[in-house]
Amino acid sequence: MTKDAHISDLEKELQETKKQLAFYKDRCKKSESNERRLFHEVYQYKELIHSSTALITFLLGPDFVIDFANDAIRKVWGKGDQVTGKPLLEVLPELKGKEIEDYLNFVYQTGETFEAFEEPVEHIIDGEKVLYYFDFTYQAQYDLNGELVGIGVFAQDVTERAILNQKIKKNEKEFRELVNLMPHKISVANSLGETIFYNQAWLDYVGKSMNQFLDTNWTEVVHPDHTAEIEHIFLDFLPKGEDFKIELKLKSKTGDYLWHLCQVTAIKDEHGQVNSWISSSTEIQQLKEEEEKQEAFLKLVSHELKTPVTSIKGYIQLIQSMTGKENEQNKTLKPYLKRVEDQVERLIHLISEMLDLSRIEQNELELNKTKFDLNRLVEEAVEDICYTNQEVRINIHHEDEFQVLADRNRIEQVMLNFLTNAIKYSPENKHIDIRIFKRDKNSVGVKIKDHGLGISRKDRQHIFRRFFRVEGKNQDTYSGFGIGLYLSNEIIERHNGKIFVKSKVGEGSEFIFTLPLNQN
Repeated sequence: MTKDAHISDLEKELQETKKQLAFYKDRCKKSESNERRLFHEVYQYKELIHSSTALITFLLGPDFVIDFANDAIRKVWGKGDQVTGKPLLEVLPELKGKEIEDYLNFVYQTGETFEAFEEPVEHIIDGEKVLYYFDFTYQAQYDLNGELVGIGVFAQDVTERAILNQKIKKNEKEFRELVNLMPHKISVANSLGETIFYNQAWLDYVGKSMNQFLDTNWTEVVHPDHTAEIEHIFLDFLPKGEDFKIELKLKSKTGDYLWHLCQVTAIKDEHGQVNSWISSSTEIQQLKEEEEKQEAFLKLVSHELKTPVTSIKGYIQLIQSMTGKENEQNKTLKPYLKRVEDQVERLIHLISEMLDLSRIEQNELELNKTKFDLNRLVEEAVEDICYTNQEVRINIHHEDEFQVLADRNRIEQVMLNFLTNAIKYSPENKHIDIRIFKRDKNSVGVKIKDHGLGISRKDRQHIFRRFFRVEGKNQDTYSGFGIGLYLSNEIIERHNGKIFVKSKVGEGSEFIFTLPLNQN
């Protein structure tokens, strides 16, 4: 080999060596970069764990040596950085012999994850015991070879929530104990109307355990006659969150259906959203039986009185015709005959109301619907009232002319009843305003407004009940049996209308009834 060839080979080897050096130099740079990136990622990860509000620590070996503890858990322990490298039970000797130690041993020995919720744990901080409640997870930690090396602890301080839940549970327990002492049948339902609790009175009535009764469909307890009404409540009242009451028959453990008054109240949060419903059912079977006896008696008396009273009226009219000639004796007699006739008219009106009451209870009240001018009916009713009450001033405001398809006599009965009440309960101010108006595109309204005594809020919710009379110092001053408004309400409801009442004590009342418009 020549000297030049040898030099050429050396130069080739040198170039190859330079290439290899460049390659390894580049790999070293990349390795350094990866190491820096890995170090940075580990640093960020540790910082994230340290700054987390979750309580996190890693324990190594069977002695549970603290390998890492973030700021949040050291704060709960009341310890500083010096805990690292020390056994957990040395740092927190108050945990020795407690369930926490058992949980850790279980995870380390089995490798299974352990979870607990609202677990009470006492820590000693500055010499004083402090009770915490934690939700936590103990999870086995493994090395690259799959060997179990320790336990990861992940926890949340839920002390405030746990104490609040304890108070709620205590209140629930006290509530259950209280309602179980009550004779009324109390139940609690969730916001959707699904019952979640019955008191002991309910369980005794149906002869079932709590779980048995909760699994029972309501149709098995409520009489079939009330099914449609209950379904209407579920569709109407529950979505609106409105309180309601209903009378219905409920099946007892003997199979008998007994009448109950059920009152349901919505429990709402500060935003007006329904959280739950509370229902109170009171047996009214005896009251219903007494009402039936009373209705039967009134029906009998009304029928028995109608014929003789009608005869008395006829004789009075005959006597009045016989005293047509003007003389001193007749002048003296006529006022007394007129008073007798008025009292007989009152008695006939009362008997008619009693008979109507009986017809309604027996669902025998028939409506003879015809098309008529509602405005004219109101005018005629006012003329009749003013004829016998000449001191009354009644103004009628017609917003339009309205035709309705209804029982003219029954609507007139309602109108006269409202006018009579307006006069009766306005001893000082005999001024009455009537407004006939279109309430919406499908109905017409008639408003009768007086300036009399008014009705209290307490009494307003009862005025359409049978035989209800407003209580007060002057209650005996006003005649009547308290069935006029009940009849009026029944008549309007049977026409698919509604009655509304506005009233303020000392300022007067407004009664509004509505009827469907005759669209044709």
